[in-house]
Amino acid sequence: MNILPITPYLQNNFSAQRKELNNSVTVIQPKYYNTLQKDTVSFSGKIPNKIADFVEVGLSKEQKRFERIATTYLDVLESVAAKLEDYGVSFDREYCELNPVKSPQSYTSKIIRSGSFNVPDTIRATLYMKDPYDLSILNDKLLPEMEKRGYVLSHIEVNPEELRKKGYSLSAKEAAKPYIKIPDLDIRLEDAAEQADKLAPELKFAIGKPQKSGYEDIQMRFVREYDTKRSPVQHELIILFGQNYAMAKHIESEKIYNQLRQLDELHISFDEMKDNPHALKAKRYIDLLKQMFRGKVSEKLFLNAKNKDLYDMSEEVSITFSDTDKQVFESYFAELLDRLNSYYKELRKSAQVSPSATKQLNSDAKQDRAVIQTVQAKLKDAIEYFNRQHDLKQNEH
Repeated sequence: MNILPITPYLQNNFSAQRKELNNSVTVIQPKYYNTLQKDTVSFSGKIPNKIADFVEVGLSKEQKRFERIATTYLDVLESVAAKLEDYGVSFDREYCELNPVKSPQSYTSKIIRSGSFNVPDTIRATLYMKDPYDLSILNDKLLPEMEKRGYVLSHIEVNPEELRKKGYSLSAKEAAKPYIKIPDLDIRLEDAAEQADKLAPELKFAIGKPQKSGYEDIQMRFVREYDTKRSPVQHELIILFGQNYAMAKHIESEKIYNQLRQLDELHISFDEMKDNPHALKAKRYIDLLKQMFRGKVSEKLFLNAKNKDLYDMSEEVSITFSDTDKQVFESYFAELLDRLNSYYKELRKSAQVSPSATKQLNSDAKQDRAVIQTVQAKLKDAIEYFNRQHDLKQNEH
């Protein structure tokens, strides 16, 4: 794991906690593969509870400080938006004050999913920009205004090979480095590369791509220029097209993304699918579910919202699930649960499992079934929600 403590409390207490976690890992064998003898460490078994308890204690001690920092950050963004109003920049204070500090639950979930204590969006906020495709506004206006107020882009270390995979050309000097330090800026917009010449040279690696869901934004993280701590508090800023896009992001996150991402936290090991074909099939059904909701919901939500905010278009692509869609949905989950049961049955047969390991396997299987059933129920509610919204709009016409 790549562990990067980000608060004074976590930094001061991490060594002792890591020792406790490591001791726990050797006892409960958190991950099982076909031999149950591999020394692979991952967050499962009792480990998530230990992490949750640890993080919640740390955040409770830091919460008031984070809230004060977040309030100052929102004040700064509000002043910047007012200064840049003529360039289509706006700020919704009420929206940003809903969750300016990451919750302990979200914090813990991110740690478990990433395997890292580096959670760079502890403080977060959103700005709207009527035309974020005009990168000169970001480069020549927004970033300088933030710097005037003492906020500069944070930096991250990136492996040169990762940059090459994204299509960037590197100099021989850059390619020879173990890592390249670059500003923490990711421009995830359609065809953003066409305006790369509007960015400062140090931002040449900032051009990214929209998400598979069609979601577009500009993400960056600031640190206070005077914060010289080894792990300064990072302030995330998301730039969206406008209020409709922010609402679409909220609905998609609440109804779809937050549910589907739980399937990535199952105890099933997808690293050794060749040794257990049931894991391969389980992963396929999870992928099919993601593709279904991406195509039926996410892509359309973001498309409709972008059309409203950027182009002032009122027409919408309909979001609805037919009876056939519902049947396929139920079939995917039935097969996923069946693959899950077969996966654990195969593990019990293919390895000499000790009583304690068998108990852990049974516990993991029970937890995974519960997660899948909960996700299924919530996604079923989402289907009904979108169908109701569709019917309401149809009745309006």
